[in-house]
Amino acid sequence: MTPNLQIELRRFISSNVVSKLNKFYFENDALLIKGIDVSIGTVLMGLYNKSEESGFYKEIISLIDDNSRFYGEVDFASGRILSVDDCYRVEGNDLLKEIFTSKKGRISEMISNEVGIKSETAREILNFSALLVVSYLKNNIQLLDSLKLLLEEQKRDILNSIHPGIKIILGFSCYESVDDKNQANLGRSIFTLFGHNFF
Repeated sequence: MTPNLQIELRRFISSNVVSKLNKFYFENDALLIKGIDVSIGTVLMGLYNKSEESGFYKEIISLIDDNSRFYGEVDFASGRILSVDDCYRVEGNDLLKEIFTSKKGRISEMISNEVGIKSETAREILNFSALLVVSYLKNNIQLLDSLKLLLEEQKRDILNSIHPGIKIILGFSCYESVDDKNQANLGRSIFTLFGHNFF
């Protein structure tokens, strides 16, 4: 069965994880969850943008060491993060440099502005999200060969979870996330509007 990447990754963000993260950030829980969700989607679309670079996916998961503190704290079988400490502040940074190169700072600032969380929080949860996404892929290495196709199929839903300013920085149009159903309804409404006059 084809996994929905965003849903699979969201299940790791339990209320327990949020309360532990908030020991560091003191944000509103709902905004922190929203910020993590946006960050996960942003990292996935960053990986999508790298899909044409041969060997990139294998290269990025090789940056996750089996002895990494974060990787060791994730129970992939049950979809839980066992412990949350600040190891991701360092461990996630290298991943983000590879995925976003020079755009990392602008992206975290945009997450801060559009979600309504502090700049420091946005920077750190982007690190956290990058580690979670890449750790998940490392643990599910069989997905790498079909990752480009998976991201292409799920792109619309992922983009719907990302704010317009972030989409623009990532190189996507704000209109790329318009739902197919809405487009079909728009087409029908235009036909109805003009149909009586011209047909």
